[in-house]
Amino acid sequence: MAAFAGIVAPGSAVGEPVHYERARGISGYRPVRYPFAAADSVSPLAGTRGDARPISEPQRRLAGARVPSFADDWYHRIHLLPPRIDLGNVISPIERRLEVWNAHLQEQTVLAIEATGADGLALSGPPAPPLAFGGLQSRTYSFSASHRGAPVINAQFAFRFAGGGEMRLTVTGRRVVVFGIRPDWSDGLTERLEWLSDVLEAHDGSEQRIRLRQLPRRSFEYSWLLDGQDVRLLEHLLFAWGTRIYCLPVWTDGSQLLQDVAAGGRALVVPNAPHVDYHPGGMAVLWRSAVENEAVEIASIDGGGVLTLTLALGRSWPAGTRVLPARLARLEGTTTVRRVTDTIASGRSRFTVEDLIASAAADARPTYRGYAVFDYRPDWSEEIDVSWQRKLAVIDQGTGPRGFDDESGAPQVGRRLTWLLPNRPHITAFRQWLAARAGRVHPCWLPTFTSDLQVSRVVVSGGSGLVVRNTGYSRFVAAHPQRRDLVLRTTAGTLFRRVTGAQELSVEEELLSLEEPLDVTVTVDQVLQVSWLELVRLDQDAVELFWETDSVVRVQISTRTLPS
Repeated sequence: MAAFAGIVAPGSAVGEPVHYERARGISGYRPVRYPFAAADSVSPLAGTRGDARPISEPQRRLAGARVPSFADDWYHRIHLLPPRIDLGNVISPIERRLEVWNAHLQEQTVLAIEATGADGLALSGPPAPPLAFGGLQSRTYSFSASHRGAPVINAQFAFRFAGGGEMRLTVTGRRVVVFGIRPDWSDGLTERLEWLSDVLEAHDGSEQRIRLRQLPRRSFEYSWLLDGQDVRLLEHLLFAWGTRIYCLPVWTDGSQLLQDVAAGGRALVVPNAPHVDYHPGGMAVLWRSAVENEAVEIASIDGGGVLTLTLALGRSWPAGTRVLPARLARLEGTTTVRRVTDTIASGRSRFTVEDLIASAAADARPTYRGYAVFDYRPDWSEEIDVSWQRKLAVIDQGTGPRGFDDESGAPQVGRRLTWLLPNRPHITAFRQWLAARAGRVHPCWLPTFTSDLQVSRVVVSGGSGLVVRNTGYSRFVAAHPQRRDLVLRTTAGTLFRRVTGAQELSVEEELLSLEEPLDVTVTVDQVLQVSWLELVRLDQDAVELFWETDSVVRVQISTRTLPS
């Protein structure tokens, strides 16, 4: 480094301190320790400036304003860095650093540090007040928050200085306890997703649908069967924390540690993490029993399933420990505890999730005429209910015959279908499809999944006519906008076509004209099923996923047809 000789020019309003910190390469000065003593700071002098000039001079008065500078904002005050600490959700002990910097050029003395609402919070480090801070001197305090204490943290630490000055540190947050009561899987677990929409229906049956809720509400409901110590723990959890927020494990998304993790570790290997309910900023729970568990906060997740934790683990956990994502949740309604014996109890609880996040929405199915086709066959072990309803206005003056007005001119067909989702990929895809629907807002194509037409002749490649058994389509329906799209399941593949017209050929057969010809030849034997394809929307904003196990889900949905 080059060395430069020089001087410090006079002219500063305060003056140059006796000892001055500067680079070694600048000659003429020696390094000093920081912070230097308070006496090293030169204080401004007060007094009256006298005019000692031997002769008077013409004077000119100027009006103006003093413009503040960065020095006014940064110096001549006390800084708390940071001035506010938001602890968020306190699920384990937390430590932070607080710097107190005297930005005055003169000494300032802290006379007292007064804390209010600081249950479970502590400041430590420098000596207790009274404590002098030299000019431009800073000290670092350690701030700690225990997970034990009041549920809501709203604390103030007031630093009172000699001369009446005061600086306040504000600390906010909330404490969360783990609701480690696991479900009784013999009754399954119900997860409920609730969107909110408004449907405005016109006279002719057309609709305007408005999404009213950005994020769907989510809740879990499950039964539990407990004995011994777990019963007592449950009652104390309900007694002390019943109206507060719990850290609720997502019991459907659990896995196990494959190897031991030691106290102080900051990483957990969870192979299924990218595919279940973990997310950065969220929580996870290591669980061995209702009493023996630990909640941790997730800083990040990589594609290999490694969870990086915000804070180190408080204790060691052996391989086989269950690891589950967790949500902030609040108990809803009344929790009834049925005492089977003096040490055994059963009951059912419902939790409403508080920390909602957006669900991934995707329509992975094929598309047809701008809408996705949901072509996943329902579970036929349960019947499909079909309802036929008309938008019919009855005009009845009471003095004569009644009049009827079919306002939309078409039936409103409702269907109730049940799906059984046998594994995680199917569950994930179905959840994404539900998120894409957003309740009643977004329609999609849905086959009737029934054999609605029976092909009676070969359809040659390039042919645009489909001869089927006569079902009265040409006489009663005739390519109505709500019944003119077909899905043909054949051994050569699945085809979607629109019917543009129909003609009765005989008592046995009728001809359907297709808008687009088939590009393959299909014999009668190759046809597996011909179903009507309906443009539908969900007829409900709330959907319940019934988890029979942690990898099998049963779900029932109602739909309603729309004009296509």
